[in-house]
Amino acid sequence: MPSPASPPRETLARAWWYLFDPRTSLRAQAALLAGVSGAVFVALITWFTGHAYRRTLEAQIGTTFETLAFQVGDKIDRGIHERQHQLQLVAGLASFRGAPSGPAGATERRLLLEALQKEHPDFAWLGFADLQGHIAAGTQGRFEGEIVLTRPWFRGAREKSFLGPPHEIPELPLAAPNSQGDPDPRFLDLAVPVSGADGRTIGVLGAHLRWAWAGDIARSVVSEAALRNQIGVTLYAGDADAILDTGVSGWTLPPNAPALPGPRVYRGYLHENFALGTRYLTGFSRSRGYRDYRGLNWLVTVRQPVARAFAPVGELQRRIARWGLGFTVALTFGAWFFMHPFVRRLQGMRAAADRIRSGDVLTVMPRHPGESEVSAMCASVGDLVEQLRTEVPKADEPAPPAPQLPSGYVKPGPSDPRRVVW
Repeated sequence: MPSPASPPRETLARAWWYLFDPRTSLRAQAALLAGVSGAVFVALITWFTGHAYRRTLEAQIGTTFETLAFQVGDKIDRGIHERQHQLQLVAGLASFRGAPSGPAGATERRLLLEALQKEHPDFAWLGFADLQGHIAAGTQGRFEGEIVLTRPWFRGAREKSFLGPPHEIPELPLAAPNSQGDPDPRFLDLAVPVSGADGRTIGVLGAHLRWAWAGDIARSVVSEAALRNQIGVTLYAGDADAILDTGVSGWTLPPNAPALPGPRVYRGYLHENFALGTRYLTGFSRSRGYRDYRGLNWLVTVRQPVARAFAPVGELQRRIARWGLGFTVALTFGAWFFMHPFVRRLQGMRAAADRIRSGDVLTVMPRHPGESEVSAMCASVGDLVEQLRTEVPKADEPAPPAPQLPSGYVKPGPSDPRRVVW
């Protein structure tokens, strides 16, 4: 009987960690395939979900900022129209149209203007100037007797209503500090012509409106919670300098007005890239006035840093990645343990084959119940081994003679049509 063959050298030299080497371990290959597939799947799902959610969130936030910008501009336009209309009503009273003279007439006009100021404290000053530019009556007697011929509000309101840009007037008291603790020293000029009984202009009724009033409007539209999230409101005079800024969007000085997509685009949202590298999502709305007040083409913007606006996208992606990591780890271990029974069957077949090769005539190839492909393969290999055992001649029996081929027979080659390959 032949001596048992020694196990292969590579079997003895194989270390324990071969189980985790995908080059030699079927379980490691299955685990690696499952892990890589799971990781790729999670990465694709994370990217696709984040991209889709970002587009949806951008449309929602952009539309919200556009609406906020429109509301701020509309409220300011309505407020200016209301105060301008009040000046027109006061200018139409008999005390102004009748052109009373003397101290009694000035006192009567002053009392009317102070009553209007008491009803609307945003008016820092109201006064009446005649055609010669002399202030005939003013609230608290301020500026009475001064000449205002060169003032823009007087020159601009001798024929129609006038609205000037915000500017500082050192002689007037400042408004109360805003929520940031800084009083706004600027005032908005409003003026309307005053007509006499014959319809001719006899003077100008002017007012200085505290510009802090516009800041209060902006803060009333954009909530305090939104301001804490760096959602800032900026108002531009046309496409020029900023005349109002809530100052919560992360800059020291407000940036320039954004470049709108077209001259006839009045509302919308866009992305802005600033010089310091910060990117902003900006909603905008251009003022178009209210009723007979046609507005000054002011531009209102509502901005928020893109990183802050799309923070929920990153949070969602991180959450998906965390769940996906757990899913991938579970899938990897599941593939490892799922392949364990198949590896056990293959190891059993290998051990049986090694014993048969070493001369153990009692060993048979293991067979596994079932109709799976592995069971069918084990059964086929077992049948093959048993057939080979029955066909191998014994050592004391002579080998059967080789078949005699007829004379002139030529063995067909690989390309011969007589050769049959199964």
